[in-house]
Amino acid sequence: MRLPAVRLLLAAALVLGLAAIPGTAAADSVAGSTTTSPVTTTAPLAPPKGTITPKPGWLPLPARSGTGRRIVYSMRGPQHVWVVDARGHVVRQFAVSGRTDRPAAGTYRVFSKSVRGVSSTYGVTFRHMIRFAHGRSAAIGFHSIPRYRDGYLVHPASMLGLPIGWGGCPHLTEADARWLYSWAGVGTTVVVVR
Repeated sequence: MRLPAVRLLLAAALVLGLAAIPGTAAADSVAGSTTTSPVTTTAPLAPPKGTITPKPGWLPLPARSGTGRRIVYSMRGPQHVWVVDARGHVVRQFAVSGRTDRPAAGTYRVFSKSVRGVSSTYGVTFRHMIRFAHGRSAAIGFHSIPRYRDGYLVHPASMLGLPIGWGGCPHLTEADARWLYSWAGVGTTVVVVR
């Protein structure tokens, strides 16, 4: 099996809770381990002044992902978005699902937005479109998970983070798409990393 396929299967297993990362509590419980962590009697060191402590479960912002106020989109698994304020602090982040081959890595700017969108090519509708790149036949942008005409989602929110996009647009939950739509104006920088 090719390495990308193995990564995709591992990512799907992690999302579905069928696997765990070695060395974590989840992996220990899966393996039936009864070992416990040693107890530390000293207080942990405080972070340096002026830094923000990441929230539990947050992924680190990728290196070389720009500076200033921006949206950072990682096309590598798990696919993810970081929203960064003007001081360089991550204010929000969430899993997304797009493609691994488009858009190309680079720096873009939001050039248009719309509350509602439709793709006649795929027969779907979506909400809170934030366009930042040009694809082969249509714009590429962040938006909610598309819905078929009958109202069903094209994929469940539990699959966000996996590279399952069709046309190139990264899909978000409705709540995350709405929040990002209100945060990002036309001209906002978008950095795409692999």
